[in-house]
Formats: sequence, structure tokens, C-alpha cells
Amino acid sequence: MLLARRLNVSLASLQAAVPLPVFRETTQRFKTVHPDGSSQLAVAASIGHGLAQMLANAVEHRPPVDSISAASLRQDLLATNSAVSLDSLCGWMWSHGLPVVHVTGWPDGLRRPDAMCVRVGQRPVTMVVRKEQAPARLAYLVAHELGHVMSGHLQAANNAVLVDEALPVDDQRTFSDDDEIEADAFAMTVLGGDLLLSTCRSLLGPRYSELTLAVAALRACRDKPLDAGQVILGWGRLSEDWQLTNMALKYLMTTQSAPVVINDVAKAHIDASALSADGRDHLARLTAMELVS
Repeated sequence: MLLARRLNVSLASLQAAVPLPVFRETTQRFKTVHPDGSSQLAVAASIGHGLAQMLANAVEHRPPVDSISAASLRQDLLATNSAVSLDSLCGWMWSHGLPVVHVTGWPDGLRRPDAMCVRVGQRPVTMVVRKEQAPARLAYLVAHELGHVMSGHLQAANNAVLVDEALPVDDQRTFSDDDEIEADAFAMTVLGGDLLLSTCRSLLGPRYSELTLAVAALRACRDKPLDAGQVILGWGRLSEDWQLTNMALKYLMTTQSAPVVINDVAKAHIDASALSADGRDHLARLTAMELVS
């Protein structure tokens, strides 16, 4: 029963004389650059589905927001924050019935996607899986997955799972189609839109060290509602100097690592009493969050 719940597998298929696991029916979509990626990501999707069902149960009292434009979301966030940051974005999502966590304890040997989102009934759940310390990169991933949700990419007759294996947060090969372009546009508008793009372009030209690039980004944001990490990341997209971008982002790491930021917000919003002891243990194994009912 535990395996069936955690992996979204039919219980009857595990109880047969010769067990042959059969995933319960879902609508799965995989965005991968690898020819054999879809088959390998099917197990990842099932792990995500099991976790999403658990998280959805923990916020049943909070109805999910139906839709919001990227511009309106940015306006909401800037009403109480000087810039759109990872913690403010995650906090908004939880407050509006949209759970988001970082799957820190991803199983060894299983292909690790960047992120995925799952619709449990009418509730979308976002899971970031990428191993990453820089908050700016994971803020983009969260905003991108939210873009999928708000653009209607999870609408399906059955519970839908969308797995993004390669997103444009560094020089990796990325998968692109109309849905990905729409989700990326949503994310970039939330994170700064035209103001972010023009600010990043204004930094092109000079030769930087990692320190001077970080300082230039901080100065460029001084009187603007922008996150310096997003400016560095945007500069990296334009210059394609990802080595310097990565080094400059480390200079902004003055607080907790990005996965901890995401899961600290989640921990503050999860109703632990809605989870069984086994559910809390499973959540702790996947996210490193210790919950007390």
C-alpha cells in the first residue's frame, strides 16, 4: 500500500502472484532533449505524482487560485517586496493554495529533471528537483512552472503531470515548444520583464571579474524593483559567459541555499496534522523537512 501510494502504482498490480507494477492512469507530458528521456522520466513523474497528492491533502482548506496574469502577479509581489525573490514567490503560491517544494532527496540513479508540476484534482502542485544553490535560478524554475499552470498547460481529463527536464537557466540544451515559450514569457515578466532585459543589456560591454559583475548588478538594481541575481542570470543569457555568471552568483549567496529557502517556506504553510506519520516520514525523506503534527 505504501509503494502504491508513493509511486502512483495500482495496488492490485502489486498484489498479483507475479507482481507487475502498473502506473495508475495520468496524462503525462515530458519536455526532454534526450531521445529516450520520456521513458526514463515516467518513473520520475510517478514519484512526483505521489508527493503531489500528499501535499494537496495538506492544504485542502485553502482553495487554489484559478488564474492570474504575469503582470498582475508581479504587481502583487511588489506591493510587499522590493523585488520578486524566491521566498516571496513561494510564499505567494502557498498563500494562494499552490504548494511548491524542493525534492532534495531525489533517488540515486534516477534521471533528475529540473522541475515538474502535477494537477491533483483541481489543485496544481509544483516540485523543483534541480540541484542548485543559487536562489535566482530556482526562482526562475518556480516562475516557469507557475507559467505552465496559469497558461492552462495542465488541463486534462485525468490528473496531469508535466515534467521539464531542461530549462534555460544555464548553458544546457533546452527543450522548446509553444508551451515552453509561453511559460518562459510568463516567468520573465514576473521576474522583471522589459525592465530586467534593459538592465541586463546595460551591463554588456565592460570586462568583469566575478566580483565586479556582482557589484555592477547590485548597483543596477539599487533604485529598481529587480533582484540582482536575476540581473546576473540575464547577463549570462545575453553574454553566454556562464562560467563568470556562475561565479558572480556565488557572491550573492549571503543567506540560505535555494532548496532550503523553498522548503522553509513550505514548512511554514503545510498543515502537518493532515498527514499521517508515514506521510510525514516520506515527505522528510524527499524534502528534508521535519514536520511535527
